[in-house]
Amino acid sequence: MTTPLDKLKNDVYNNDQVGKIEAKTSVRFISEEGNRMIYEGNYPVEPFKEGARGTYGGDFIAQGINVAWESIGRPDFQPHSVHSYFVKAGSHDSVLRWEVIKVSDSRNFSNRIALAYQGHTNQLCFTLQCSFTKDNNLDKRDADHQKLIASGADIKTVPFQFKRNPNPKFFKYKDSIDDLLYFEHTNGNIAHAVPREIFSTTKNFDMNKIGDEELGFYVKFLDDYNLGKDYIRQSFLGLAFASDSLWLATLVKALGLPVTQKDADFFRVSLDHTLYFHDLNFDSSTWIYVDYRFLSMGNNRILAVINFYTLDGKAICTAVQEAYGFLPTELVEKSKKLHDKYHGEKSRQLAAKL
Repeated sequence: MTTPLDKLKNDVYNNDQVGKIEAKTSVRFISEEGNRMIYEGNYPVEPFKEGARGTYGGDFIAQGINVAWESIGRPDFQPHSVHSYFVKAGSHDSVLRWEVIKVSDSRNFSNRIALAYQGHTNQLCFTLQCSFTKDNNLDKRDADHQKLIASGADIKTVPFQFKRNPNPKFFKYKDSIDDLLYFEHTNGNIAHAVPREIFSTTKNFDMNKIGDEELGFYVKFLDDYNLGKDYIRQSFLGLAFASDSLWLATLVKALGLPVTQKDADFFRVSLDHTLYFHDLNFDSSTWIYVDYRFLSMGNNRILAVINFYTLDGKAICTAVQEAYGFLPTELVEKSKKLHDKYHGEKSRQLAAKL
């Protein structure tokens, strides 16, 4: 018997004539009543690797954004913010049933809630609220402003903008990405280029500055968006899919320790995921720089802020995520010993003598 996962592999992964993210996140309309619309995913969400518990969070996020987008029906609208919660672990044994609630539609904004249910018990497993805006396009706003100036019209607003610059690692590696460690994963959908320093011990490690440690690597979604119908939409979905990938496993590096396969497998599950899209002028099938910090950990919750930049240093998206996780005692003790090596009492006494 053909399973939903078999269908995904046959229709999408083994078909080089379709855009992967467009097909993978596609849904079909079932019914509509009042402000509620029902959709069903054409394909299941997947675990990031065989045998993993539950399904990959980025799969939920991308399909959730797409189903909300389907209900908008306005071609010049794109998402600008997404707030989602992982309620229950997903399964690849069945597709998702989506209930989309039309919250609001105005001249410049549309808002939707998307609820994902699964299985014969109709279990709610994921919730998402997404706001869309008209022409989330900085270049277009600048061009429209110049046209107004040229026409002599009364100028009421100026499209002023500012963004945080990427951290120093971006400038260190942006011209030598090919020299970084390259690997593909998550069912062949994501590629990363990672600095080798992530796999080494941090020199002069200070445990009091874990939340200040700025990390970074490069990511892209492995797809040909020219095969799909909407390049911009695919680029949004590809970035959303990849936005939940890899960075959480590198918490070990923020502790000053080298990331290894063993240490990267500490227990953690995503609780929520928020995205803010600043612009539509990006291509997530090309390298995107991921700049991030672990802001805090306490009560078994890990909070991080992740920024995404194009290779010319333009900020295109920011993610905020909290995860539930436990660090093994062994890791914490190693981190403390590394801190003491550089900042313990004996080290301070030695420095004073020198």
